[in-house]
Amino acid sequence: MTAYDSMSDGQHISLIVIELCSASLSVLGSSTILFKIIRDRTKNGRMTSYDRIILGLSSCDIVASITWPLTGFLKPRTTGFPWAFGTAAGCQARGFLSQLALSGWWYNCVLSYYFLLTVISQVRRTNFVGNCEYWMHFSALFFPVTAIMGLFRGWYDDEICTIADPLIKWVVTGIPTTFTLFSVIINNIVIYIVVRKSLKSSEHHAASRTSVQKRLRREALTLMVLYVGSFFATVLPSFIKEILLLYTDNDMSKLHPLSVIESIFLPLQGFFNFFIYIKPMYTRFRANNPNKPIFFVLHQALFRPTSPQMTFSSNHHTSFAIAEEDDANPNQALFNADFGTRPVPVPIPVPVFE
Repeated sequence: MTAYDSMSDGQHISLIVIELCSASLSVLGSSTILFKIIRDRTKNGRMTSYDRIILGLSSCDIVASITWPLTGFLKPRTTGFPWAFGTAAGCQARGFLSQLALSGWWYNCVLSYYFLLTVISQVRRTNFVGNCEYWMHFSALFFPVTAIMGLFRGWYDDEICTIADPLIKWVVTGIPTTFTLFSVIINNIVIYIVVRKSLKSSEHHAASRTSVQKRLRREALTLMVLYVGSFFATVLPSFIKEILLLYTDNDMSKLHPLSVIESIFLPLQGFFNFFIYIKPMYTRFRANNPNKPIFFVLHQALFRPTSPQMTFSSNHHTSFAIAEEDDANPNQALFNADFGTRPVPVPIPVPVFE
């Protein structure tokens, strides 16, 4: 008997419906990110390290977002779960997809290390990102490899559709997820300390850093915080629920309100990531089109392969001036590992829009 057996059919169905809605939004968000990155790569002929990592994160999130709502459907009919029409083979498939979906969690860990290496590269003026990016992507292969091993070695239980052996489950799922949580927390604390110290230092060396460079660094830090916030918003309800189950004798019916919150937020990361990823492009197009409607600006941010660039203005230190170049990509400026060594741009009198 599992913790979910204590729930009524109505409670099960409500969770399934909520997960389907949230997962659909997440798939839409991640798919739009994929479309944006691949289309811009086709038009511009290149892609930043940040774009490649977000591409991997979004691809894995699509798998995860599809997997979570399928949990109830792929369970065997013999389990008695409402809307369950699966077989033993379908249960094995669900176990395989669940293990594979953890690669989405892992890419949050990869993203946190990418941000950390980018900040350190800017401070130390050494391109650590270029040396480590390959291994970051390579590390994510752990999850498809272990997912396939689970199929051939019979790790997945035919009723609960997950890894049955507690030791194997801890090694292939518990350790990576725990490592991800601690990495995201620690890496972002270090990033905050380093960036805060760097910004304070720049106040004493104003000639070496323009107003735009300072703003780019603050904007990049804001995006990092938003990614961390969205990640914890999606995973914290699950962790809180697992802890509370220890004090409720595995009675899920007592935690149904928390399960509803979990079902809403757990599949939503792709939806949140879309707004975070598009934010730099949207901000620049909004500054260039202040009187246009929201949908026009959003369309420009999604379908224009080039975007307005931030430049320095002697009249307004936080102004945006558009410089429509073929390689205009705010991500290149925001997450450039060699940012600290770039030459200081020549100030222009006023913003010019072409």
